[in-house]
Amino acid sequence: MPTRNIGQTVALMPEASTADQKSELLDGKSGDTDFPYAKFKVLATVGEIDPITKQALTGYPDGNAAWLKDNNTVRVAYQSESYATMSNETYPWVMETGVKFTGSHIHTIDYDRSKFATFLSNNSGPASEMFKASGHLFDRVFNVFGLEVKPKNTTKTDLAAKWGNQTLPDGTLVEFISGSPASGSTPAVNDMRLTQGDFFFHSFCASFYETANKYGTGIGFADDVWLMGEEWNIGNSMFADPDGSGPLKGSDVANGTMGLASMVVDVKNEVAYTAPALGQGGYEKLVPINSGHQDYVLIVASGYNHDINPAPLKVYVGRKNFGADGKLIDQNSSSVSERDKFLARNGLLYGQLYGMALDASTYSTLGISTVDADSKMLDAYLVNANAPTSFSARYYPTSYRWDGFDTPEAVKDTEVFRWAQDGDTVNNVKEANAQPTGYTFFNSDTKVEHSSPDPDTTKSRYIQNHTASGGLLGIDFQKIKQEIAANDLDKNGLPDYLSANVTRILSGANGALKIDTGNKGVGHYDANLNPNSQTAEKHIKTNKYAMVAQDGLLWAKSSDADVLIIDEDSNNDFGERKFALRIDPQTLSVLPDATGYFLAQAGGTKNPRALAKVAANAGDFQAARNSEFSGSWDVTALVTRKEDGSFYTVDELKGNGHQLVEQSRPLSEHVFIGVLQQSGESGGAVKENKADYGGQILQFSIDIPTGTPVYRLYDTKDGSHLFTTNVKERDALTGQNHNYEAVAFNLPTKGTQALHRFYNSRSGGHLFTANENEKASLIANPQSGLLYEGVAGNVWAAGSAVAGSTPVYRLFNSQSGLHHFTMDQAERSALLGGSSNWSDEGIGFNV
Repeated sequence: MPTRNIGQTVALMPEASTADQKSELLDGKSGDTDFPYAKFKVLATVGEIDPITKQALTGYPDGNAAWLKDNNTVRVAYQSESYATMSNETYPWVMETGVKFTGSHIHTIDYDRSKFATFLSNNSGPASEMFKASGHLFDRVFNVFGLEVKPKNTTKTDLAAKWGNQTLPDGTLVEFISGSPASGSTPAVNDMRLTQGDFFFHSFCASFYETANKYGTGIGFADDVWLMGEEWNIGNSMFADPDGSGPLKGSDVANGTMGLASMVVDVKNEVAYTAPALGQGGYEKLVPINSGHQDYVLIVASGYNHDINPAPLKVYVGRKNFGADGKLIDQNSSSVSERDKFLARNGLLYGQLYGMALDASTYSTLGISTVDADSKMLDAYLVNANAPTSFSARYYPTSYRWDGFDTPEAVKDTEVFRWAQDGDTVNNVKEANAQPTGYTFFNSDTKVEHSSPDPDTTKSRYIQNHTASGGLLGIDFQKIKQEIAANDLDKNGLPDYLSANVTRILSGANGALKIDTGNKGVGHYDANLNPNSQTAEKHIKTNKYAMVAQDGLLWAKSSDADVLIIDEDSNNDFGERKFALRIDPQTLSVLPDATGYFLAQAGGTKNPRALAKVAANAGDFQAARNSEFSGSWDVTALVTRKEDGSFYTVDELKGNGHQLVEQSRPLSEHVFIGVLQQSGESGGAVKENKADYGGQILQFSIDIPTGTPVYRLYDTKDGSHLFTTNVKERDALTGQNHNYEAVAFNLPTKGTQALHRFYNSRSGGHLFTANENEKASLIANPQSGLLYEGVAGNVWAAGSAVAGSTPVYRLFNSQSGLHHFTMDQAERSALLGGSSNWSDEGIGFNV
């Protein structure tokens, strides 16, 4: 099997459409790469090796990010979502102490910055030409007992020689299933014991890289950190029934262990700490958002509650510089460990998990008649297309709070069961009531995967995928600055609750979302389910116009658009989808009219490339399986040059420097990285190099319709509407006799006709025109009362619409003298109907 160095593979695993040409069915070559709204190139492929260390990149590739190692080097980091003996063991990751971990790795790949910045250009070579070095993100690791991990032993008192996912609170090591052959009616049991390491990092799924002081001086983390967690639950796969006869199961054994590690990496010092204050139940993703206060951190904690259902959406509130005992940590004291100094100054020693809860009135408003913490109420709401799209909530903690490394608790004794405890009787046992007074946790399926923070770092807002239902939520802690420190009746230094406004961006109901495929995205042929070449405009396998089991999520903000990049994980035989949604940054509604834009698809058991047994890296095909895109990261600030031609420096990008640069550039100049998990391509070099499952790390850009948003406000005094492209004007008017409604339309960047704005000094309204003759006539006749204010942006004139553009209709009110502009045919018809004073002036312009 020929060995390839990191970056030498150039064939893409993502596809623009199902392979239907012989040239798209060749081993070592790409399929259809005519992507309608994106461009992709390969940065690295699982199974490739470092030419110096000879160590391979492992898979599945999952959580990813990038930053500057120095002013000339971009460091890309990604972690492999590996399950050890549940999939394939990876080669050992050896720490300084000599302890070996198999399972998930976190790889770093360093690239020449200048070449990385031009990599997407058509004349650039393979990524191997800009490769500098690779390695691992850390080489020291601390466990749930707070000790640096050393090689494994079975001595109960030697807690440093243990890893939490197979250790009881008293230090007892619980070995994995040893296996047994089939006997009579008893099926064979696989041997799940490790051969490549002392322990295994279980399934590092999503991750998040966060810079220090991101939200202002002293606000947020004090250090640059990488957050990740072991996810899900390993019980029934890795542990045997304790007595062999039931009713207990392997999951009961797992629930008695220290659970799954929530981890934070000190990026500068390359040390990873388990942070049990964040929870021991396993997470898909941990994402910081703005706490609004120098003394607190706020982290969104998505899934999995140790696979114990149901549970609410959760956040963690941590108090900075405090120890687990609630006392201040002296950062200058030589008697305080570096572990405690690091965790304390980042708010990860003293804190608590909070879950979303509603009062009875809100449940009633949302159409939930039976309030029961044991049921998945949030799921029911999210698939009810007719339910209200906004509501208020509070986040409350349970009674559990982690209180230090010296008093370890099994995961079953933490908060994981308490979310559903509401005082009823279960299996003839009266349970405790852990519900907050006057509220009930808004519980749901715990498969809620990626969340993403608002790139506007002044806000305390995030968007949450609800993977199980296909819904999408926006959560805004508008009162965080007032509540996080002052709302503390029990005087424990943590807020009693946090208030939030919740917006349902998309429901999980059929019809909630349609994807514009740009005439690509054809699904794989199937005589029953897809004989007529249906496309990714819908989820073919489930026959739904909706998101299905969405996983990866990135909220990106450019100067002309807010965009969500979404990846599904739905076992879609017809190719897993990656797509983009434009959203209104204020209302979070999807623009235009709940439509997304298709970026790429991958894999599927019916994939013609898989059926032809071909792979991007020749010889790596193993079996026809499903795939999954699994997250993206905006690297625009790393590749953007200033006016003088130089790059932004490490110092210039500190804090929220990345976000400021990204938001100053149009979407057309944004560059992203992302990953694709391609389990079907896990043979060949992947298998030979003990790299588990295949996949690729990608660089890409997107080219979806954007432009300058025109905001629409309603004047409560005279009933008119005001349209403005000026954010400051919008914000200044909102609340001052004006209600903000939405983005009315977007002015296309590539429009060829100037759109002029006039102010009506008599009625107070505005007139927009793309007609140069009308503009000249109005300027020449000031007695009309219309004062010229300048060019608002570019459009296509009424008679020169381009493919894909949308008409904006212009109406005139003869009574008020006001003009109105709308893309909505229903609104237009309503205004023109009956005895209204509105008259139709036709298409004003096209956007």
